[in-house]
Amino acid sequence: MTYILMSIRAPFAALILQGKKTLEIRKSAPKAIREGPLCVLLYESKREGGRGKIVGWFTCRNTRRLWEMFEREVCDKACLESWQLRRYASESRRDVAQLYAWQVEGPTELAEPVSLAKAAAPCPPQSWRTLDPQAARQILTLPTKTTEQLLHSTAK
Repeated sequence: MTYILMSIRAPFAALILQGKKTLEIRKSAPKAIREGPLCVLLYESKREGGRGKIVGWFTCRNTRRLWEMFEREVCDKACLESWQLRRYASESRRDVAQLYAWQVEGPTELAEPVSLAKAAAPCPPQSWRTLDPQAARQILTLPTKTTEQLLHSTAK
């Protein structure tokens, strides 16, 4: 398994961890998912009220170019409006078709966010980076939120 550390803004991290966002749109993706699925640890950036810590993870079994998908489907699954997708592509100096959709499965939220030091990462990634497997696996053993805790926090 390959372990990835991905920077993400707080509102999108919350949507992933709630199971509402099932695609994450990025400018790039690993060349190929050869050794089984990716385990993507979510680093919630400090922008938009984020904590600057690792807040959870998800499994990614597939990444695809957007040209292989219908824009409406992409926007629905990525919790984006069409104009947001187009703006992101434009700001990235890319056409929408050149972006990648990362499949999000089995999101898991940590009971307590952890620092980048736990992942042996010297700094937050601009978008994503691979991680040392041993450091990543240590994070995966930390306590996570239970279903009951998740239901209580989303009811607020």
